[in-house]
Amino acid sequence: MRISIKDMADRHVAANQKHWSHDRRTTVGASEAFLCSRRTAYSKAETAPDPDYEDRYGARVRGDLIENHFWEPAIRGQKPEGVQFLFAGREQKTLVDGYLSATSDGLLVGVAPDALAHLGVPDLGPASSDGNTLVVECKSIDPRVSLKEAKAEHSGQTQVQMGLIRHCTPYRPNFALLSYADASFLDTITEFAVAFDPAVYAAAKERARRIMLAEEPTELPPEGKIAGGEECRYCAFKHRCQGAIVTSIPRDSVPIGANALAHLKALTLQHEQADSEAETATHRREEIREQVRVLLRELGTRKVQGDGFVISWFPVKGRKSLDRKAAERAGLDLAPFEREGDSSERLTITLS
Repeated sequence: MRISIKDMADRHVAANQKHWSHDRRTTVGASEAFLCSRRTAYSKAETAPDPDYEDRYGARVRGDLIENHFWEPAIRGQKPEGVQFLFAGREQKTLVDGYLSATSDGLLVGVAPDALAHLGVPDLGPASSDGNTLVVECKSIDPRVSLKEAKAEHSGQTQVQMGLIRHCTPYRPNFALLSYADASFLDTITEFAVAFDPAVYAAAKERARRIMLAEEPTELPPEGKIAGGEECRYCAFKHRCQGAIVTSIPRDSVPIGANALAHLKALTLQHEQADSEAETATHRREEIREQVRVLLRELGTRKVQGDGFVISWFPVKGRKSLDRKAAERAGLDLAPFEREGDSSERLTITLS
């Protein structure tokens, strides 16, 4: 029998999945609240993933390892005297408000009012009966990722945690401390203060309600696609979603009423304006980039690091591609190796 550490690791992870007392199919979790709503709806409906989807567990296990064996023990062992560390480790609790839920990484109770002064927060605001409280959230991050600010989805997740703690417990945290541990060098930890915003929490509740009450995931907008498709790269339902978009295209062209015509014309004018603004912004951006190139050439440098900015300019090798014509001239038949991609759709909007 062959010995493979990779095989054993895969089986170990499969056999040691987390089990939650709360049925996560019945609510939208804090980490899902601001993801693509259609993607989340597919997962809640227990939709089968795309046949070619691979569930990569590496980042998830990495985060659990850092949280359980580094982050949580560090806080528990080194927190200031008199400060309580609640809802963490084995004491984690899933809190629920309607269709929204969260399992926070932890809550510090009894911290000093100026605990986040080093992050520009001089005072944590009104305290509860047990003193000032502070939600703490652990994230691990790929060292290649630039962290100028907290990632939007993590800020949203933290807002949900604060809101649920305020709703379900006697504690009223006004701030959270969101920390990112570098996955390669654990002594590199970047921290951000996140102020509670009731409007963001209300938006998360409404998103959760719409997701859970949708009869079909396709009733919800494909927000990953709308945002440019980055989230779609990691979605287990990418092909299913794209197929649903294509099959929803009406087969016929039929006359429509005056109100619909007026609405569509207004949207066309808005689209034209947005197109124009985007083109102007892109042109201006490229002009600025060319000015940077000229200046770097004049200075004789390819990299500059200043106060709050870094500029790097470097050559990139061309990507290798298959020369189909050369292969055909050589008598190679590539047809058996061709693969047809997903059907797509094209929407053209023009003023006449």
